[in-house]
Amino acid sequence: MRRLTAILTVSLALAVSGFGQAHIDARGLGLCNVYTVSSRGISAVGYNPANLGYTEDLTFSADLLDFKITAFNNFMSLALFNKYFSGDKDGNPFDLEQKMRGSDKTHKEFLLSELSEDGFAFGLGVSVPIPVLNISLGNYAFTSGVEYYMQNSLPLGLFEMVMEGNQIGNSLDLSLRQDLLMVTNFGFSFAIPFEKYNIGATFKYLVGIGFAGVDSSGGAFNTRPTGLESDGFYRYTRAIGGNGLAIDLGFNTRKINNWQFGFAINNVIGFINWGNDDNFIARNIGIIEALVPVRDLLQISSDSTTFSASTLYAMEMEGINVTAALADTDSLFKFDEMDVPRPDSIRMNYPAIFRLGGSYQYKNDFIVMADLSAGLDDYYFANRSWRLGLAAEWIRFGMVPIRSGMAFGGPYGSEASIGAGIHLIWFDADLALKLLGGMSFANAEGIEFGLSFQFKR
Repeated sequence: MRRLTAILTVSLALAVSGFGQAHIDARGLGLCNVYTVSSRGISAVGYNPANLGYTEDLTFSADLLDFKITAFNNFMSLALFNKYFSGDKDGNPFDLEQKMRGSDKTHKEFLLSELSEDGFAFGLGVSVPIPVLNISLGNYAFTSGVEYYMQNSLPLGLFEMVMEGNQIGNSLDLSLRQDLLMVTNFGFSFAIPFEKYNIGATFKYLVGIGFAGVDSSGGAFNTRPTGLESDGFYRYTRAIGGNGLAIDLGFNTRKINNWQFGFAINNVIGFINWGNDDNFIARNIGIIEALVPVRDLLQISSDSTTFSASTLYAMEMEGINVTAALADTDSLFKFDEMDVPRPDSIRMNYPAIFRLGGSYQYKNDFIVMADLSAGLDDYYFANRSWRLGLAAEWIRFGMVPIRSGMAFGGPYGSEASIGAGIHLIWFDADLALKLLGGMSFANAEGIEFGLSFQFKR
């Protein structure tokens, strides 16, 4: 149990200093990521590089400060917490055994039904482009940044045991998930403008900082008349240092009676090779670990030639009863640990995302936008569920644009955003907030906050 706790603790510790998924600036966040045709300058990179071809809209841009943080879960909202976990008006615990009004279902059954089959998932991400090293000039751009993605899940069986007890004959699934990815990227983007359309591409060099994850898990916890039984197992794989490549492709039309359309595929080719000694992290591991003990945090041997590890944790119990448990209290949650063979190099495909979008501008008053997107893979920051996003930006008062958006589908089910900015001749400042998993503060299960300061001309 202490080992499993250490794994989760490492993830949270790295989350504090790590970074997030594909970056979007505060303007795009305020538009609820409806950015396939509306992004310009360096903000187009990561969404649709073809938008760099609109040099008549923007000829130069550079990041001064760009920051985004995301926190989310798949179960708990403020409204749910206040109703069930803050007590009644007298401070007494809520009675979960009583039936819901107008239903035969109890509140306990309702809470369990709100949990996904994958269990209780929670995550954190932060995305920060490297200052000064993000510039667009004409239809070319050089960008860089550090990306982080972290998600953990606790087994559904754990919550079933807490809510209903370990009933005899019930089998509780012990599968869980952990994903943690930290990557620095350096990209060169360009657009080729034609009379009626633009095409664009981004080539990214991916410098893997580290990854860790439970790549295989399963087993069950059972209560038998003879005692407790378990065959749960978790394989925890991690590595530091990697080299990779990713390519984005994009297309958009020139404005057609104020209409504009486009599509893009991010990471149409994308991969990282982890765990070998031919990368920046491995070659400079001494300097890096003088600042942060990366291998100790990820439980990797400090041998100078070792940059990856894989460990199998097994929780095997058979016939554990009250007498045996009192005799050895550690026997209930004791994990057997075994190192398992690992390849010299671990290849990881970088998730691909498809985007299709359109926009309409009404004079100099406002712009309405729509995007349809889906991941071509179903891990890390990609999700195969289709996501429809709608947004509008009020631009009548050019110095103070106001924007808002909403989305349906995708990994969160529903999203809502609002943002504003101050745009001067050479300088833009933007601020945005997005709600995840709900359309209000009370019902949302996560938030994103973004702040951007850019030179633009």
